[in-house]
Amino acid sequence: MLRVITFVANASVREQTEMESLLTHLRDKGYLPVIRGMFTGVLSLAKLPEPGEQLITKVIIQTSPMYRFRRPEFSEILGDLFFANEFVYLVNPLGQDTLQASVIGYRKQEEALRKFCADVEDGIKSRFDGRRVRGMKFNWKIPKFRFSMYVRRRYFPFEEFFEEEESEHEEELKGTTPNYSLEDIKAAELLVNTDIRRFMLRLAQVGKMTSKDAVELAKSDILERLLSLGLITEEYLLTCKQDQHTICVVPSKKHLTTDPMASLRCSICGRSFPEENLQVIYTLSERGKKLLDGSLWMSIWVTELLKKSGVKEECIKWGLEASGEELDIMVEDFDSRLFFELKDREFGLGDAYPFVYRTTRYGGVSGIIATMDKVSTDAKKFFEEETHRREYPIRIQYLEGPKQIQEDIPKIVEQLALSQARRMIQPFSIRIGFDLWPIVEYWLKYKTNETPNEEVAATADNSG
Repeated sequence: MLRVITFVANASVREQTEMESLLTHLRDKGYLPVIRGMFTGVLSLAKLPEPGEQLITKVIIQTSPMYRFRRPEFSEILGDLFFANEFVYLVNPLGQDTLQASVIGYRKQEEALRKFCADVEDGIKSRFDGRRVRGMKFNWKIPKFRFSMYVRRRYFPFEEFFEEEESEHEEELKGTTPNYSLEDIKAAELLVNTDIRRFMLRLAQVGKMTSKDAVELAKSDILERLLSLGLITEEYLLTCKQDQHTICVVPSKKHLTTDPMASLRCSICGRSFPEENLQVIYTLSERGKKLLDGSLWMSIWVTELLKKSGVKEECIKWGLEASGEELDIMVEDFDSRLFFELKDREFGLGDAYPFVYRTTRYGGVSGIIATMDKVSTDAKKFFEEETHRREYPIRIQYLEGPKQIQEDIPKIVEQLALSQARRMIQPFSIRIGFDLWPIVEYWLKYKTNETPNEEVAATADNSG
């Protein structure tokens, strides 16, 4: 799984000359600097000698940064990105006292980043003024993700919320960590089947159902699977052979063959209980009721799809609440936040506005509607009208039916990963006035195709 890992440390690079010295050290270590390499390539085409640190420093200093806004990730001092082995490495100052190092890759990213950080630290200690180095702390750690206020642009229907203090925007959403068993996963996958789910919902409505009625809605092998997973339970209905009135309900046949029930007789026909009519009836088990309640089964199923697609389990939250508002699933991974609305019925116009409202208010970059049925025409029209607004800050996607949900969730996660990588490249692109992302993307695809199939398969996990 493509993933960006970033560490920061309390180490400052205050002059471009210091950065050039560090980059020279890294190049000597085998890291190939992209931006400096492009500059060197141009001079080589002009049949000029390879530039030294002083010339590169002069060119960078004389080039004014093309920033529309001053942002900490767009430093006056220009770092670089490197191609080495299977990874893209990045080093860049954040403000005056923080240095950021990142790696982009498909596997073993953290291991690669720790080695890169050690090489950066070694370069600073060996090439910077010793008095400066003594004040630095190479306590490399993962920075806390914070949703960018620049992404959250004004949007007319919810403009009042953007007038609040920043702390209001960062209101904590109270959710729960997904907690379920392997048996719950199997049950959720079974309930994806429309006929099985319809039978379960019908059983929930009527409370009890005879075996004769049950087999008209579900095949016998389905009933056996539901029983084996503990989603339904069997009971036995004892009725009088003479007038068919109900005598009693017992949990198993064994109760009728042992005393005291074995010796009891019907008050109407006088037959012993074991001689009367016995019918199997089905009821929902506690597990079945729990999974149907609030479509918990669907939360489990979608969560498993997200995990299999590469989302870290700890980055998924359920049943989020804030100010009395609820959201089904929040994914906060790849330095992005997106929300899922789950429906085992049609998603209507009445559902559309609240979902956009909540997704926007709580900083989602994307809202995903996953419905087992469809999104209504009116709801789609609403989304189309709203997303055509130029100031619209989020993207709404809808997945209709189990097939599309299964096929598109991996694509959504892949796009999140690519967007995270692109955001890391963006400061360098803006600084030099040339989009580096197509080069990086092409390199990543090339390296993926170059990797043996068994190694690529091994990357599809949730490890950093």
